[in-house]
Amino acid sequence: MNEEDLNEAFHDVIVRSRPPESMDPGRALERARRARKRRQVRWAGAAVAALVVAAGAGPVLIANYTGNRSEAPLVAGDTGTTPSASTPTPVPTPTVVGTVAPKTRKSNDPWPEGQVDRTATVGPRADRAVTLMNNLSSSVPAGFSTPSLKFPDGRSMRWPQAQYASNDGEPDYWEYMATIPVQKGDRAGKLLVQSTTPDGKPATDPCTLARKFWGGTGACTVTDVSGKKVGVLTTNGHGSFDQWAAYRYDDGTVVYLAQAKKIDDSGRSPLTQPVFTNRQLAELATSAKFKISA
Repeated sequence: MNEEDLNEAFHDVIVRSRPPESMDPGRALERARRARKRRQVRWAGAAVAALVVAAGAGPVLIANYTGNRSEAPLVAGDTGTTPSASTPTPVPTPTVVGTVAPKTRKSNDPWPEGQVDRTATVGPRADRAVTLMNNLSSSVPAGFSTPSLKFPDGRSMRWPQAQYASNDGEPDYWEYMATIPVQKGDRAGKLLVQSTTPDGKPATDPCTLARKFWGGTGACTVTDVSGKKVGVLTTNGHGSFDQWAAYRYDDGTVVYLAQAKKIDDSGRSPLTQPVFTNRQLAELATSAKFKISA
């Protein structure tokens, strides 16, 4: 070993055997300050980089915000020029509405709706006839009354009726009818209203329609009521009624309104004047309160 090797070995021993540096508080505080400054510099650089990225993405974000916000989420760098695919609106499938042919009565068919004969004595149809009677009573002009009078045998002179009117080979249809006594002083006459649901038969002129009521004969005139043509027939003194009006609606519903100055077999003196004039009778026949179409 020469002198140079000896010096190098001696230096190496001294370095490895040097004691650790003492914990000087001042030096430790200084090292902490320098480390804090280095961290602040790194954070500042990161913030600047973020601002640069945001500045570049800003116009894109604004464009997306001011456009249709429901099309797609806001993504930095997205130009917003490609709209998202819209969901097509489903086209409803047309519904075919079926038609039900009216029932045609056949021989030996049972009476409808559980009835024992043509007449409905309870249920909605009977109720409609009662309503028809009440509406007729409320239509009587001042000076007349509609008391609950009776025949000598005790039968009421006020009575409603709902009946199944179809015959064999005809479609189902119904007749609703109401009769009431009308009194003035000690004299009495009567009124009748009948509403028939559409029966499938063709329309006729107003006077032909009027003559179908109870086989009526007499002089008939056509009265115009706000464009509605009403047949008003005055009998020749025979039959139970002196006069009636007949009107057919476009749907086939037919209304008859009849009056008589006397009540047969009532034991009461007849009225000296009819309850309604021809015009009043025609107007009432077109009143919606007397129309029953079902």
